[in-house]
This record gives sequence, structure tokens and C-alpha cells, in this order.
Amino acid sequence: MFAGIDIGGTSIKGVITDSECNIITSGQVHTPDGAEEIDLAIAGLINDMARDSGIRRNRIRAAGIGAAGAVDNRKGLVITSPNIPAWKNHPLAKNIKELTRIKVVLENDATVATAGAWLQNNIRGMSNWIMVTLGTGIGGGAVIENRIYTGQNGSSLEIGHMTIDINGRECPCGNRGCLERYASATALVQTALQHMASDRTSSLHRRTETGRLTSKIIYEEACAGDPLALKSFNEISTYLGYGMVNLINIFNPQAVVFGGGLSQAYRLIFPVVKSVVREHAMNGLKERTRFIHLRQQSRMSAMGAARMAIEHLRYSY
Repeated sequence: MFAGIDIGGTSIKGVITDSECNIITSGQVHTPDGAEEIDLAIAGLINDMARDSGIRRNRIRAAGIGAAGAVDNRKGLVITSPNIPAWKNHPLAKNIKELTRIKVVLENDATVATAGAWLQNNIRGMSNWIMVTLGTGIGGGAVIENRIYTGQNGSSLEIGHMTIDINGRECPCGNRGCLERYASATALVQTALQHMASDRTSSLHRRTETGRLTSKIIYEEACAGDPLALKSFNEISTYLGYGMVNLINIFNPQAVVFGGGLSQAYRLIFPVVKSVVREHAMNGLKERTRFIHLRQQSRMSAMGAARMAIEHLRYSY
């Protein structure tokens, strides 16, 4: 048996699988604020899932953990995380191993999302593809010749931090003009707010009389035909398209696979992205690239974390 853990800013999701990544049981707990409390929550979730499914903990051969931010998977460290400020060079793998007596494999959250996406039927069979996660920020992963690429220490494919405008918006990473400042859910809200300042006719004003603007509201009003909401989606999708041009020119992938909350708006996003790619990506590289929207994502990253644990154990012998 193998455990998979996906640590989010608000919740920690977990699964226990067999060696073929079939889910035996799953669970979820709230993400605490403190580093030590998170360690205890993860260990408690693994113990609870094992107990509830009648699995002895010593039958769990390894646990995979996906954490947002910069990680060193060789040392089992979370170097820094945008979701969890309490993590600074935090020895997460060591701590969880001590608490559970289970071998731990630590990976970046986009890496485990990529591993989880690979289990879906419409992705199986492809050997070279790119994963893009669209949410509060933008993450990424890559499968190259049937192996997940993780860089030299587990942090790679920071797609959201490729530079789109060298004089552009400041990014929390310390750079300017990063893709996620123009094409994420956060960017969608910022773009819409900028347009709302000079356009009082949008239905978004009515929707925000008693609360703050969200990407979900913008999506709903865009689907209802609101011009400002549609314009905002068109702008972020255009920037996203230029980001995909860069990836296609570099990797020549079979597919670009989109996950994350904002990817649910693929019917608004994909036509614009495809148009930008057709116009700007290099001939000979762009013609056969597919754009795929992931449909089942609730436990995808936790399953991917379990898969990374399985693969690590398999190739460590």
C-alpha cells in the first residue's frame, strides 16, 4: 500500500492506494497555520485513513507528499512556499517519517498534479506533454519520454514565472511581468477591476455590491454575455496563449494539459489560446499539439503523490 498527500493552503487531501494506484480510501483535513501543526495533521490523516480502511500502518510502504513552492526532493525540504509562510527550509519528509515510521517522498505540488493527470484515460498513451495548472497562480509540469521531469532537485517548470513583460506588473517572486500576473485567476480579477473603474454598465458592479469580485463571478457573467467579463477573459487568455507559444516552441509536446480551478472555464479560454498559438508558434512544432482540459481533479494530486512514491520505490532498487 502507498499513501498520497496533497497539501493545499486550506485543506490537506490524502489517499491510500495499492501498487497500481487504485484508491483504497481517501480523506481530508483542514490545513493548520503552523509548521509543526501541519506535520501532525499529515501524520494524523495517514493514521486515520489506515485505521478507517482496516490497513495496518506497517503495510504502507511509502508516502508521497506534494507541497506548493520550492522543494529539494533529495533532502526532503520545503525551501519556501507561497501557500504556507511558516515553511522555511522545513524538513517535511524527515518529520513525517519520524511521526509515521513510513518512508516519505517529497515533490512539488505541480509535479504530483502531473503524475495524477497521467492516470486519466485521455492522457494515457502520451509520452511527451506539458501540464499547466491554472488557479490563484500558475504552475506546471512536464512528461518527457515517459518520465516526469523534476529538474535537479524537484523544483522545475515554474511556468507561472516565465517573463511575459520585462517592465510589467510586480510579482511576489521578486520579478516583474510573470505570466501568472496576467493569466491566472488572480490576474482575471485584477484585469476586470481595472476595466470596471471606467465602465459602469457591467453586470459585475451589481454582483459586487455586497461582496468582493471573484473569478467565479466573472466566469458566470461572461457565460451570461457580459461584455466586460468577456473582455477580461479574452485578455488573460491572450497572455496565456503567448505563454503556451513559448512552451510549444521549446518542448514540441503532444499536448498541453490544463488543470486547476480556472481551467473549468476552458470553453472561454481555449479558443483564444489556440488562436494565439496558430498565429505565433513555429511552423512544424504547433500543428499536432492538443489542448486538453482535465475533468476529474478532486483527488488527482493526492493520487499523483502516491504514484510518485510508487515510482520512487520501484526505481530505488
